[in-house]
This record gives sequence, structure tokens and C-alpha cells, in this order.
Amino acid sequence: MKSSRNSIIAYCSIFIALTGAISSCSPSREQMANETLEKAVELYTKRQYNSAKILLDSIIFTYPDLKQIVRSSKDMMNVVYLTEQERNLQFLDSLLNIREAEVEPLLKYFQEEDPQASNPILINKKQSVGSSFDRALIKAHTDRNGQFFISTHYTGTSPIHHYAVKAEVDELYALSDTITDDALNHSFSDGNEYWETIRFKNATDNGVGEFIASNADRKIRISFITPKGTGYKFLLTETDKQAISETYYLATLLRETIHIKGQIRNVRTALKHHRSASNNSAIIKK
Repeated sequence: MKSSRNSIIAYCSIFIALTGAISSCSPSREQMANETLEKAVELYTKRQYNSAKILLDSIIFTYPDLKQIVRSSKDMMNVVYLTEQERNLQFLDSLLNIREAEVEPLLKYFQEEDPQASNPILINKKQSVGSSFDRALIKAHTDRNGQFFISTHYTGTSPIHHYAVKAEVDELYALSDTITDDALNHSFSDGNEYWETIRFKNATDNGVGEFIASNADRKIRISFITPKGTGYKFLLTETDKQAISETYYLATLLRETIHIKGQIRNVRTALKHHRSASNNSAIIKK
């Protein structure tokens, strides 16, 4: 980018000399427009891009009759835009490298629930099936895009038919939506034990997962809400609090990574479009 920017600056110097020799319309107005354009180019070379764009805009709207200078100002505006986007692209590439470096070491603490799925769900190894099959708990999940959700798991000698979950810390609490969808609400029995599972997807946990992650260092009371109103209550274990907090953090990083990649695609598309539009410009030549 440095060599490209230097070539642009060099050409801008030639451009200033050429625009100074243009003679049309009123000399005084043309001289004022040329001086403003020279100042805009000077600001650009000093990397004061916003100030340069303000001056270029003023030329375009104040001197619409000076066709050559207006055309040159628009070309210069495009140069400023391209330089800004190239700078943004460098920043985003650097930020993406940082986020990916943060994500990579965390993934070793997670496993895929279904490795064959097109978008497998990740779960903290602290909450693997072997460590959570015979107890009540809340599990945290995320996919590779950072879509976070929680699930509730009940095991007991009789069913409770729970449909929501509440997390409490002192006087503060978070309460999920009511889940009645059979696609998310599962239960079965082997004749002796009963198991119930609810997946709170699409933010139906109403912030319960985030609440737990934000209060992982405190005592958290959990209530599985049941039709009888009494609910099934227990304290969240330290292991589960850590697992939920770690999963929520990983999901946040994954979402940021996906968002940055989207921004990079947008910037590259914009650069491609503007470079194509500038191929015949008198300002930028490579």
C-alpha cells in the first residue's frame, strides 16, 4: 500500500500544476477553486482525509460550472475514499488475526455434539454427557458462528414437566420464555428414571445464559419452572458456572470473528468497485 500511496501523492503534485494552468469561465472563481483543490490535495498527503473530503465537496457544490475542476475533484475524492478503505482493510485484517488467535486455544476445551452436522454445536468438555447424564443442570452451547444458547436437563424418579428456567443471584434474576414447542422440549423414561431437556434457542432463554456468565463468581440459584408452581430448585455447581461462562465468552469471540469477516468482504467489494470505476481516471494510475 505504501508504494501505491506514494505514487498517488506524486501524481497529485503533477495534477496541481496541471489544474493551475486551466483557463475557463471567470479567472477569479477558477483560481479560488484551484486553490481549494490544492489545499485538499495537501490535506490528503498529510492523511487528514475528512478535512480533504470537506474541501472537495465544497468545490463540487460551489463550482458546478467548472467542469474540469469538478471532475478532477471527484477523481480526487475517489482517491481519498480508496485510501481510507485500504487503511480500514489493514485494520480489519489485523483485528481478525487477533480474534482468531484468541479463539484457537479455547477450542481445545470444547467438543462437537454432532461432528457430522453442517454447522456442529460446540459444548464445553466440562459438561460432556458422561459428566451430566444423571443430574439436574444447565448446559451452554454455541455453533461456529457464535450463536449461543442454553439447555436445561432434569433427571429424577418422577417427571416435573418443566417449561421455563429462572436464575437468581440475591434479589436479581433472569427468567426465560415459556417453551412448549415439542421440537425443543424433550422427555423420556426407562421405567425407573425420567429425563427432561429443553433447548432455549433463538434467545428464548431471555438472557439467563448471559446472566449466569456475568455472575459466575457468585452463588446462583436455579429454578426449573413447573405447572405446580413450586418448581425444581438447586444451586448451580462451580463447574457448570465456569462452563457456561467459558462458552458464552467463546461465542462472543466467534460472533466478532464472523462480523469482522463480513466487514472485510464488504470493504473488498467496495474497493473492487471503486478501482474499476477509476481505471480511466487521471488521478490514480498504478
